[in-house]
Amino acid sequence: MSARRSSRPVPVKYWSFAGIMLTYWCSARCASCYLCCGPDRSEWMEVELALRLWRELVEASPHGCKVHISGGEPFGDWDRLIGLCTAAQSEGLGPPAKIETSAFWATDEQVVRLRVGALDAAGMTKLVISTDPYHQQFIPIERARLAARVARDVLGADRLQVRWRDWLENGFDTAALDESERAEVFAKYAIGRRDRYNGRAAALLGPTQQQKPVSDFADSRCDGALLRSKHVHIGPDGRIIPGTCGGIVLGSVSEGTVGDLWRRLEADRARRPVVGRLAAHGPVGLLAEAESLGFAPRAGYAGKCHLCWDIRSFLSSKDLYRDELGPAWMYGPAALAAPGQKNE
Repeated sequence: MSARRSSRPVPVKYWSFAGIMLTYWCSARCASCYLCCGPDRSEWMEVELALRLWRELVEASPHGCKVHISGGEPFGDWDRLIGLCTAAQSEGLGPPAKIETSAFWATDEQVVRLRVGALDAAGMTKLVISTDPYHQQFIPIERARLAARVARDVLGADRLQVRWRDWLENGFDTAALDESERAEVFAKYAIGRRDRYNGRAAALLGPTQQQKPVSDFADSRCDGALLRSKHVHIGPDGRIIPGTCGGIVLGSVSEGTVGDLWRRLEADRARRPVVGRLAAHGPVGLLAEAESLGFAPRAGYAGKCHLCWDIRSFLSSKDLYRDELGPAWMYGPAALAAPGQKNE
């Protein structure tokens, strides 16, 4: 079903860049993960659903939609990943704009060469390798370097993206550091503002940064991020996530097509108790209600996303707004805890 075409400005931008998150599973449990992925998650999207979503994303936007594949760690099920890419190519859905990985699987050059070559043949435009001190707590940096070297050879330098290249070139494994040393490295690296203070990043990295009072965010509305960025992710459970705002739900594909959900959001966005208030007022739009229920804000926050996560976590703990705050496990202490940390 094609989206309505009109010359008038629309308050909700068409989704023209979308990530299909094959899974919340990941071999790592990074402090920077805004989606709280980790080895304890077992959700995987079926290839048939991924193809349906890919088709609907392309059809719903008058400008088309560039689709990328992410997670979690999509290479955790290689057969599923290559099967999706091959099927999408056969159906003429267009190439995946990029495929994201931590390169945890890159233990052998021949395996890397075969997999990168297979994705190239299936139409992949770009391979994205995540590397930073958080990933290197779990994944030896030499694996990322091997994957990058082979991908550059097979695909060419312009089809390889590394986040972040400074760490790939000059970084090291942080697994060998003791907890205090590692925390110091994380805190210094986060100063570059590369991290999104949602999910585990809000819990573990946000408090390590310069803290600003809630009053600093009084005029920080979120309509750009929620309604006008043109960027969404779709989780393995079918929830549509605005850009990188983990834990916020714009709709579920169990309730209709992607086009249906976009039109519903355009029609009722202002009436939604979470998305509507965040779009109009930013996280302070949720603050008064949360405080009336017993929420006590911290003395300061690293940014408005850090504040927003704190408020949303409280509201989720009260079992409120389940249609807009989820999945519920993402807000739980087990998802947010550092590796080895006990949950009371």
